[in-house]
Amino acid sequence: MKLRELIKSDWPAWLVVTLPFIVLAVVWDRLPAELPMHWNMRGEVDRYDSKGFGVWMMPLIGLGIYLLLLAIPWMDPKRRIDPFQKGVRAFRLIIPTMMTGIFGIICLSWLAYPINTSSAVYLLLSVLFLTMGNFMATMKPNYFIGIRTPWTLESPENWRRTHRLGGKLWVFGSLAMIALWFFIPVAIYFWVFMTGILILSLVPVGYSLYLYLKDKRAATEGSRFEV
Repeated sequence: MKLRELIKSDWPAWLVVTLPFIVLAVVWDRLPAELPMHWNMRGEVDRYDSKGFGVWMMPLIGLGIYLLLLAIPWMDPKRRIDPFQKGVRAFRLIIPTMMTGIFGIICLSWLAYPINTSSAVYLLLSVLFLTMGNFMATMKPNYFIGIRTPWTLESPENWRRTHRLGGKLWVFGSLAMIALWFFIPVAIYFWVFMTGILILSLVPVGYSLYLYLKDKRAATEGSRFEV
């Protein structure tokens, strides 16, 4: 019954993951026989494929990711994830929405709309990190979603402080990347984006290690004084 209620309450996510299939069915006859399928960092097409099953891969991947996120609470061996938790529900909507957004950008290029696909995807991914950062601090310790390091999983306090820092970093870092997107050429922005992603990924991991070493040092000094 709980799974049925969850699926029913997730109707916005279901709408998002089914939208690409509806769009493809509507525009199928308008798609050319040869479609651009890959773009370089400048947004230039560097691979074409014939119209076929590959066109449906992005919608299928989006659906698969949503189903995986839906199943994660039951995959967690310690049942730490509440499927109705605000942050978990947000991730089930945010990530499929990002996949649908990327599909929409690609579909526009298939229909010969003048759009720089790579540039648009960089912007969309920056918005994704911004949105996820807003919910980062609400995530409770688990094995699947969040900043999962040996140190955050070992200590609830380490998890809380790391995700509080990570959430703020993702929000402000993403805002900075979005602002730069308007002023930097796409070929250069690729390196800005990749640098930003590395910072957003590695700083929280380093901070969780710092907290672990700090707590370990404090515990060692405390036991020394007790002796």
